[in-house]
Amino acid sequence: MTFYIINMTSCAALLYLIYFLLLENENMHQFKRTYLLASLVFSISIPLVNVDIFIPFISESMKKIYAYLHTAQNADIELFTEGSVVSASEISTSSFINLQTVVILLYALVTLLFLLRLIWNISKIILSAKNNDCIKYATAKLILIGKKSIPYSFGNYIFLNREDYANGNIPDEIIIHEYTHIKQKHSIDIIFIELLVALFWFNPVFYLYRRKIKQNHEFIADSAVVRNKKDIPHYQSLLLNSTCEKSKIELVMKFNYYLNTKNRFIMMTKSTSKARAICVKFALIPVILVAICVFSSKTIAQSVKNILPQQKSGNVEADSIKNQKSESVEHTREKLYIVREEVSSDSFDEEIPFALVEVKPKFQGGDQNTFSLWVNSKIKYPEAAQNDSIQGRVMLQFTVDKKGEVKNVNIIRSAHPFLDAEALSVIKSSPAWTPGRQKDKPVDVVFNFPVVFRLQ
Repeated sequence: MTFYIINMTSCAALLYLIYFLLLENENMHQFKRTYLLASLVFSISIPLVNVDIFIPFISESMKKIYAYLHTAQNADIELFTEGSVVSASEISTSSFINLQTVVILLYALVTLLFLLRLIWNISKIILSAKNNDCIKYATAKLILIGKKSIPYSFGNYIFLNREDYANGNIPDEIIIHEYTHIKQKHSIDIIFIELLVALFWFNPVFYLYRRKIKQNHEFIADSAVVRNKKDIPHYQSLLLNSTCEKSKIELVMKFNYYLNTKNRFIMMTKSTSKARAICVKFALIPVILVAICVFSSKTIAQSVKNILPQQKSGNVEADSIKNQKSESVEHTREKLYIVREEVSSDSFDEEIPFALVEVKPKFQGGDQNTFSLWVNSKIKYPEAAQNDSIQGRVMLQFTVDKKGEVKNVNIIRSAHPFLDAEALSVIKSSPAWTPGRQKDKPVDVVFNFPVVFRLQ
């Protein structure tokens, strides 16, 4: 989840920066509205999209990086001495679960408060519309309220002061402005961004988007007034003369959006040529492509075509060749694991790697954590290593094959021969797993597994 949030926030921040640099000062408000909303949807979804990246050769240094990333996302089995063997995962699990529970409860509580506030504000608008006089206006409804208030709109309602409306003190420009919000269905945008703020209240980027979306709504409504009335100075004077009172309901579109008056004045007289608009739109294409490459989930696969030596017999395979087999690594939000499937040499001269297995292998009905507990119950701290105060971390790699058997157990990072031998012996003695499956067929799955020996 942390990896997803980082990618989502970074992507949203990048697209917001592009908006600030290229689009904010342009008079192309409908496109800006689409861009802002699409940027939010894109940022939320792109970290979930998987992109395959094939490279002809993975260097040894890159393989070490993959192994390190994998190790960082899997719990170590730590062994201590003092008469008994203790699992570090058992020691830290309780405190970790407690912290995780507190974080989840805090997030749920704040999110609930945001959602309740949103529901309360919408309810106040609906109740105000029902409890006051209503006048039909085109496809909208004018709601005449008793208290002195700035004209504002939401949904299909335009809220006006009853006395001002009866005395003819509300200019046509204001009605056109608010009616434009209704025709453009700006309330849907507001509810959408408010829901995102409620779900991602900890993310400052969404607050920036909310402000820009509301600002752009005012630009669109101002443009409609200017097209209809053609008298920009008079309309600007209406904005200046309107009260600066702030509405207590944040969802509504207010005529004198108080954060925005200066920019609205500038935008009323600004124009963007068609050529410039086209150039700006085309400039966004490489930005989107870069965002896809950088912030999507990536599958990095090594092709072995023309790398493996030619074999006289397809059934014989040297250890040195095994080390050159293709690997497919997926760095997901929670796990990093390797999957590969054997393919007949009659159809291909290379092994086709898989980056995502539909059904992961299971150990005694559980997952890799269950296997960790099993290893901890079987492994013993070598006495010779204890006597010589030897400790360290052993990184092993093994394959759960199509039959569920643990094969090809290798040490990919050594600590000491004593420690290596003990870790290797226990992993090799593993009972059978339930094999992983891809497209309803069993496949080989390779795991990197760390064991830490530490003297207390």
